[in-house]
Amino acid sequence: MNQLAHLDRDGPVAVVPGVVFSGTPSQIVNLPTDIKGGAGAIAVFAAYLYALTRWPVLWIAPVVALLAIAVGGVGAYLRTGYTETIIDMARITCRQGILSRQVQSLELFRIQDVTSLHPWWQRPFCIGTVLVLTSDSNNPQWRLPGMRGAEQLRGELNRAAIALRDAKGIREVNMGRL
Repeated sequence: MNQLAHLDRDGPVAVVPGVVFSGTPSQIVNLPTDIKGGAGAIAVFAAYLYALTRWPVLWIAPVVALLAIAVGGVGAYLRTGYTETIIDMARITCRQGILSRQVQSLELFRIQDVTSLHPWWQRPFCIGTVLVLTSDSNNPQWRLPGMRGAEQLRGELNRAAIALRDAKGIREVNMGRL
């Protein structure tokens, strides 16, 4: 059984048994951003070469454009790298942020449905997005992109949510859509 030490709300370090997942999303989720950045860099370079044949163009113009493209790529990389997800037998906790941090938690007994999505370009890398639908009115939908073994994680989340509801004696009542 996995164990993970983490800071509790009150400050002391607690050991949580039964960690289902702990880690960051795969950087593969940034592949579309990287491809767009590469295509943009090629377009900037081609436009600069074409413009040189027609007009005098300062060398700084394409450099600024290429720097903007690079900043976008690095930003996506850092956003993914500074996202941490911990799923234990009681809750899902997500920590996000580069300069400022945002921490969100979802109690597993609030989970209504879990879906795993596997876009064609992520399937060769064995990653996917886990979509969690909840009864939480503030956060009715949680997206966990770039999860390795998303299908297995989906099943484990479903089983853990059902087990927690049974252990707490919580029953779900659907009132219909408004």
